[in-house]
Amino acid sequence: MNSRPFSSSDLAFFEELIKASPEWAKEELNGENAESYMRSYAMHNGSWLVWEAEARPAAVSFHLDWAPSNGKPWLGTLLVHPDFRGKGRCKTIIEQIGSSLKNAGHKALFAAVPFDRDEWQQTLAHCGFEQLKTEKDEKGKQYVIMVLPLTHT
Repeated sequence: MNSRPFSSSDLAFFEELIKASPEWAKEELNGENAESYMRSYAMHNGSWLVWEAEARPAAVSFHLDWAPSNGKPWLGTLLVHPDFRGKGRCKTIIEQIGSSLKNAGHKALFAAVPFDRDEWQQTLAHCGFEQLKTEKDEKGKQYVIMVLPLTHT
């Protein structure tokens, strides 16, 4: 899979992914549209990427090289188009992000998953993430903090 920076022409594809991922939309959007959601992360200077497979867009990801919470890289979003799910695309994308981060000198990639989203936790575990701890946000919502050591990517 190849990645490229997200551009405004990719917004319709992102909206298509969101429509195909109602659990994610419910968890993440809080009634916002895709563009507003992306804008809310602009201050973090992360990377929004479009991933292509079979000569067409297959996924969208967002990751940070440096998160304010711990000064480490974080995976924020990874949505795969239904046509490409169940084919190892998440793992490939995470491996490529991890490889890039490792080459930049980072030792781990973190992710936070809502405590009750078992399927999301299982997907990340299948991609090499390990459960590190649980935390509550400022609203009291519980998350599983997961980490991917970058020594093997």
